[in-house]
Amino acid sequence: MMRISSLAIFAALAVHPGQVQAQTAQPSGCLTDSEIREEVQAKRVVPQLTALRAARAKMGGEAVRARLCREGDNLFYHITALRRDGRVVRVVVDAATGKVLGPQ
Repeated sequence: MMRISSLAIFAALAVHPGQVQAQTAQPSGCLTDSEIREEVQAKRVVPQLTALRAARAKMGGEAVRARLCREGDNLFYHITALRRDGRVVRVVVDAATGKVLGPQ
């Protein structure tokens, strides 16, 4: 069995730092955490927790990911949830109103 030392992992990251950044970057059109905080503080969007609760009430399941993305002039929460029956559901919530628009 082969063991990878933390030094080898560190060396790999040092050689290819751009690849690590690309993997952790937000998808195109989605806001960063600091941008989300700005939008919520300016009261242009509902807090993420409000969107998650609305999605759960409508579709059930536990949220595994939520992103705030810009589409044209509007912002939408894209929420991915895992239902108790094992199905993955994706829900779109209007970020300005907190209303569930439906499955993605």
